Amino acid sequence: MAILKKNDIEKDYQKHEKKAASLVEQPAKLAGLLKKALPKASSKRKGLSPVWEKLQLLFSLVRAYQDGTYRSISKKSMVLIVAGILYFISPIDIIPDFIFGIGIVDDALVLKYVLQAVNQELIAYKDWKDHKHN
Repeated sequence: MAILKKNDIEKDYQKHEKKAASLVEQPAKLAGLLKKALPKASSKRKGLSPVWEKLQLLFSLVRAYQDGTYRSISKKSMVLIVAGILYFISPIDIIPDFIFGIGIVDDALVLKYVLQAVNQELIAYKDWKDHKHN
């Protein structure tokens, strides 16, 4: 099997950016995206364990953005997040999901990249969320 190349993953990920930009403009459709992403994430929890907590925070942020309770995030960051989730839910990517044991590898790499890229946004959201409930 060929070595997983960062450029290949980035190229495949970029295919999702245009659709992501459209979804960010239609927050009601983000609910459908989460409806697909949450069960897949749960079923792949073991493979996602290094990023699990931040991934749950990311899903929470998208839900809060979708329902309008949190909008203190740049559009660029939301597009990045949504494109990452679209890549994650896509069954056909660099390593197709049906390949047992390794189908999650590229998805996990994309999610790790997204989580690192929006880390400051996640920190701000977590702070907002923690103070909102107090």
